[in-house]
Amino acid sequence: MRVLLFIFLLLEGFSVISGIYYLKRNPKDIENRLFTYFLFLTFTIETIGLIPAIIHYNEALHYLKDTAWYNNFWLFNPYLIVSFTFYCLYFGKSLQSRILKKIVNYLVIFFVISSSLILIFSDVLFVSYSNFTLFVGVALLFLAVSFYYYDLLQDEKLLEIKKSVKFYVSVSFLLFNLISLPLWIYFKYFSNSISPEFVRLYQSIFYLSNVLLYSTYIFAFIYCAQKKQLPVLKKTGSSI
Repeated sequence: MRVLLFIFLLLEGFSVISGIYYLKRNPKDIENRLFTYFLFLTFTIETIGLIPAIIHYNEALHYLKDTAWYNNFWLFNPYLIVSFTFYCLYFGKSLQSRILKKIVNYLVIFFVISSSLILIFSDVLFVSYSNFTLFVGVALLFLAVSFYYYDLLQDEKLLEIKKSVKFYVSVSFLLFNLISLPLWIYFKYFSNSISPEFVRLYQSIFYLSNVLLYSTYIFAFIYCAQKKQLPVLKKTGSSI
């Protein structure tokens, strides 16, 4: 299990490095520059999130088991809001339709406010993943990606889809959420004392899905860095 965790974190770090490599060849790509910064933030959060595991495997730190440091829900619940918000805006940024872009932006504002209020005024922050954040975040993500795919079909951007980092990100992140959402939802009903088999299964699937996710990111950055980007032909006067 710890081997999978190490591989996942290693690939996550390499995804940041591959993003920097991509930006060296495409310095004007602002959206993927921000995406690389976000990946660095994610790597930092995931590293801090190892604290419970460090406590668990170090007997000298077992006195911290009764503190908030022995769970990382307080860290990942706010991060999930940031993550879904970033990905939705990442896909919404390039939309040519002003109407679709406004829909994404307004829904993101609603999502951030409502998810934050639930964390503040409920006890979920230190107890489990927020189901509201997960369900609404994934639904909003699917909507933003659907708009992105619809937008691709409208003009010549479809011709350069193989050269687009964003396309590979959309496919892999959607797949990751389809795999992870059921695990996140049911995780709070189990613990090592109740069902160690489920916990091991959860960890194995979660780490493997992360390995797939960040392997795809690394491939996308390296592959697309080798491809000459064609100028994007934008529509004019489009209001839908």
